[in-house]
Amino acid sequence: MPLNDRQTDFKRYLKDQLFNTVRPLTFDELETKAAGLASLLFEDLTPIEIGEVLQELTEENAVEMALGDSIVDPATFRPWIAQRRQEVETKRWNAYEKLLVTRDWEANVIRTLDSQTDDIVELLGNPMQVDGTWPRRGLLMGEVQSGKTATYLGVLNKALDYGYQVIIVIGGHTEDLRQQTQTRFDTDLLGIDSETWEDGISNAAIRNVGVGEIHRLRAHLMTTVRHDFSKSKRGSSITWVEGGLPTVFITKKTPSLLDNIRTYIKSQAPGGRLDIPLIVVDDESDWGSPNTRDKADPTSVNKAIRALLDISTRSSYLAITATPFANIFIDDQASFEFVEKPKRGEPVADGPGTVLHDLFPSDYIRVMSPPTTYRGIGTYFPEVGHAAITTEVDDCLEIIPIKHKNHHPVSALPESMETAIIEFLLGTAVRRLRDQRVKAASMLINVSRFKSVERQVSELVDDFLRRTAAIILGEFARQAATRSVAAQRVQDIWDVHFANVSDVEWNQVSEKLVEIAPEFRVDLINGDTAKERAKRRKLMTVAERQADDLVPKVVVGGDILSRGLTLDGLQVSYFVREPRTMDTLMQMGRWFGYRPRFDDLVRIWMPETTRADFIHSAEVTDELRETLIDMKARGLTPKDFGLRVRVHPDSVDIVAKNKGRDTEFVEIGPIVWENRLAESYDLTGDDDVDRANQAAVASLIDQLGADEAVKTSGGFAAWQNVPLDTVLGFFQTFQGAPGPATQPFSRGSDGTLPITDAFTVAPGSDRWSVVLVSSGEGKPYKFAKDFEVTMSVRNKMGRSRLDRHIRLDRRRVSTAGDVVGSLLPSEREAMQAEPRFTRGGKPMSSQARTLAWINHPILMIYAVTAEKPAAPQDSSDLSQVEAGLTRVAVAIAFPKMSQEQIEEATRDSKTYQVNQVYWRAYNGFVEDEGDDEVDENDV
Repeated sequence: MPLNDRQTDFKRYLKDQLFNTVRPLTFDELETKAAGLASLLFEDLTPIEIGEVLQELTEENAVEMALGDSIVDPATFRPWIAQRRQEVETKRWNAYEKLLVTRDWEANVIRTLDSQTDDIVELLGNPMQVDGTWPRRGLLMGEVQSGKTATYLGVLNKALDYGYQVIIVIGGHTEDLRQQTQTRFDTDLLGIDSETWEDGISNAAIRNVGVGEIHRLRAHLMTTVRHDFSKSKRGSSITWVEGGLPTVFITKKTPSLLDNIRTYIKSQAPGGRLDIPLIVVDDESDWGSPNTRDKADPTSVNKAIRALLDISTRSSYLAITATPFANIFIDDQASFEFVEKPKRGEPVADGPGTVLHDLFPSDYIRVMSPPTTYRGIGTYFPEVGHAAITTEVDDCLEIIPIKHKNHHPVSALPESMETAIIEFLLGTAVRRLRDQRVKAASMLINVSRFKSVERQVSELVDDFLRRTAAIILGEFARQAATRSVAAQRVQDIWDVHFANVSDVEWNQVSEKLVEIAPEFRVDLINGDTAKERAKRRKLMTVAERQADDLVPKVVVGGDILSRGLTLDGLQVSYFVREPRTMDTLMQMGRWFGYRPRFDDLVRIWMPETTRADFIHSAEVTDELRETLIDMKARGLTPKDFGLRVRVHPDSVDIVAKNKGRDTEFVEIGPIVWENRLAESYDLTGDDDVDRANQAAVASLIDQLGADEAVKTSGGFAAWQNVPLDTVLGFFQTFQGAPGPATQPFSRGSDGTLPITDAFTVAPGSDRWSVVLVSSGEGKPYKFAKDFEVTMSVRNKMGRSRLDRHIRLDRRRVSTAGDVVGSLLPSEREAMQAEPRFTRGGKPMSSQARTLAWINHPILMIYAVTAEKPAAPQDSSDLSQVEAGLTRVAVAIAFPKMSQEQIEEATRDSKTYQVNQVYWRAYNGFVEDEGDDEVDENDV
């Protein structure tokens, strides 16, 4: 049961004692003194109620957040925070810290945030350093929906405390995103409700919010929720340079607005250039900010940001994103000559312009880690699957294909979408029962990028919601022996889809549904509805706006929902899209974040191919983070350590082609596979080739000797210490489906498989294990006279409509337990005696632990079959195979490599997209590529 209001107040009071600026208590002291503090100020609380508060605080005390790591160029950085900390009273930070306490943030997270913001403010540069000019460029890398805004708001509060005077926040590329950012700044930094600021009331009546209710610290407010910056605005009359108060702009990522701010600042600055410290925060910095045109003629947003930074002699650029691929792909040596446009009637200035360098994070990169309560891409997209993910959306693809045109007709909702909507209704009912109060609840539906299709879907969803609410009110409000099919469907979905929920019963849920069913509504969020939504909010009172924020909503939209926009209380996501770039894909994951007390109610619907792309994106992003952390360990900087991002065959692109125009693809020598599986999921469609593969297995068994086989911990037949030459001999015959050179098991023009290049650099490559995997579920299959296995059933394998090759379902050969099952019993026992954990402190999966533990490669050989063929997930490209089709497949487990081994091997790595620093280290020159335009180039 949740705490009651008095308990909540007491909990907040206790937590506040942990951050008392005079004498903060330790957690142990808090536990000891809790009863005494309650007797003085909360005497109405019973010992049981006090115990419940302490129990909740104890659970929160287990939540942790790692500090993060910084990669810094020491040539441009001088530590300064420690020297100034004792002399500066951080009033704004203290107010923000108290605000986080009132929001019930975990104490350990607040403490780490305090340390982290110190580190980041120090990286911004000392605002009191007046010698010379210092333009700084940095990058803050977080996770999608992990609280990056909360972090940089803490940074900015502290930056103002230490003396920064001007803050310009580029708060997204749409007005919705800018307004969302402005609203956060109102509560978390400015302290006033800027929506009421323009309601025509007196300054004395302006409503204080957030930090403004804790400390009356002011700043010049140049933008509001309703209005971006313009010359005609009321605030533009302030001569803020001489006023002593800091000045804050929250603007949209639009060239005209950025130029407008620059022009205004220039008019305020003596000589046209400020001599006071300025910060430009670029939220979602990988969108629109990187230059995608010629270096001498940058895109308008890129040019505007660079010119804006040049308006001050002490400027600090902080790029923030969860998908920094485009940022690290910026050419670190790019610059252009900026010439000021003359005012109307003025002649063009003589002489050279100002050389402005690009936005590459040359001074520092900060990698942030989220709290252990965060649910991100690694949570929902492990290789073994997650209970929250459902991929049965073929009915939606029949009604709204992935590739469809504008004005595509939608006459009915797919049944799977209706089921998802009912899941939202049921989940909201459960939350109301648990929380005993109303909290924000939302559902996302994203099935099209066209506003015409989005409108049709929203209208159909609205109609379905109304009909479902009528059924709930008409049938669940009374006891009936029989129910309609529609009403029974609601209960059936509860019985099947919420079997994991045990703290409430169906009769409670059905009663709550009757109470809340009329509350639900549909919100269509796209460019067509922006003005209408803004007008509706403007006509509301403050109380009405707060109540409106708590209405449970089904939010229908497209690309506008795909970056930056936060949906409070998001429970159910219906996402039937297939983005073709990794950065866009990850930003569309609005379901990442924090789900307190309703983590078990999260439901995500998407195609299987999209799920597979998320899995790959998780692997690649984690690899980039590990690379950045390794840079710090080796004392390297962004300028002298080239960054690379692994490209996977058949995967989505990393970024749009024009964002990667300054990158190169390194395809020299062997592929480097380490700490992961290589699997032949694309198999030959030619029966003769498969018979040759079967013969290769039989020959290998004969060569190894039937009598030498041992049993593994999984009951598989295996051979130990197999020489590399023997394994290479097997792969001289075995092959997968024909394909490009990037396909590891496709035979190249020289007759070899690309995957064999990786064998020589793999640790322990002179002593392989060879394993014949039995699945325990299929029919018997004889690889050789004396060796029989049970086949692995893959009923959803498909045959390519184009070239007839066979593709395994989910692009996987192995299952979760195969790698650990390939260890000998003694090896498995030794591995399990060495527990391994992720960076977040969670135990690794058995497969991850095994890959990190083994010290030599393991070749696993399978016989896969379709006993009861079913339609493949990607039915547009694949057809159903015939019953009994059997193929030989392999998977190779490569061990982890040391940093020294990686450094040597990556010199010849294959298919990495690399930035210019990396490229110069190997080639010493730069080649320009062509430019393919995308929509965001010239926004």
